[in-house]
Amino acid sequence: MKKRIFTKILVIAAACLVLGCGKKEDGTQKTEGPETEINDGKEVEQEEKSEYRTIGEESGDALRLLLTNQTGSEITGLSVKASSGEEASENLLGEDMKIGIEETICMYYTPGKADSEQGEKVRTTYDISLSYEDGRVVEITGLELDDMEKAELCFEEEVGFVKYTSADSGKEISTKETALALRAQQQAKAAAEKQKKAEAEAAAAEQAKKDAQAAAAAQAQAETAAQTQYEQQYYEQPVYQEPVYEEPVYQEPVYEEPVYQEPVYEEPVYEEPADSGGQNQDVSQSGEGCLGGQGVLRY
Repeated sequence: MKKRIFTKILVIAAACLVLGCGKKEDGTQKTEGPETEINDGKEVEQEEKSEYRTIGEESGDALRLLLTNQTGSEITGLSVKASSGEEASENLLGEDMKIGIEETICMYYTPGKADSEQGEKVRTTYDISLSYEDGRVVEITGLELDDMEKAELCFEEEVGFVKYTSADSGKEISTKETALALRAQQQAKAAAEKQKKAEAEAAAAEQAKKDAQAAAAAQAQAETAAQTQYEQQYYEQPVYQEPVYEEPVYQEPVYEEPVYQEPVYEEPVYEEPADSGGQNQDVSQSGEGCLGGQGVLRY
């Protein structure tokens, strides 16, 4: 009897032991599954990080983007800014760091506070500036970085642009046509400004020429007036007058008929001789003479 009871106890104990071990194994398998998945995710992320060089600072607010250099030249500088912003970020490439041709890098960019506030209302666009060893700078503008996961940096027909697959729509997008249109607009604006500047410079030059001529004329006039005043103080210049020639007028001589004047006969005047005191006795008294005592005829 005792043996049977003891046997039953052993059987129950063995059954409990088997059931307990089975539950423990099931629990272990359940915990191992998620741990394996988590480890796999970390391994993938770790492999991706080790595969691409990283620029920028990783954070919870940072935009993450894989960029491939398809511009045909090594990139020596890369900066990002919001299109509406005033200042670009510092060069995200480290010292002596270059992005080789067809090399892919992982970029982290954290938008500024103003960019984040604007993005809540309207999707923020960004501009990427690329620098090269020869001094060239290529601007790629109007990019929606939050719609990109992978993008190719390209340079064709003297414009920079990107090719990427939209994270929202899944469509292949190229910004080349937009870049060409923007360049044409900028060239037209630059030509208009150049023409306007040239016209302004020509007008200014013409005005300066007129002002110089007026100043020179005024200076010459002032010098002439001063010289004239100086000369007048010591010597007054005689004014030469051209003699006026007068044509002589011929006058016909007037013939005057001579007037005959009858000679006037003057009757001789008889004068009585003066008394000579008797010494000279008048001939008339003596009764001698040619007039017979009538007196002396004198002429």
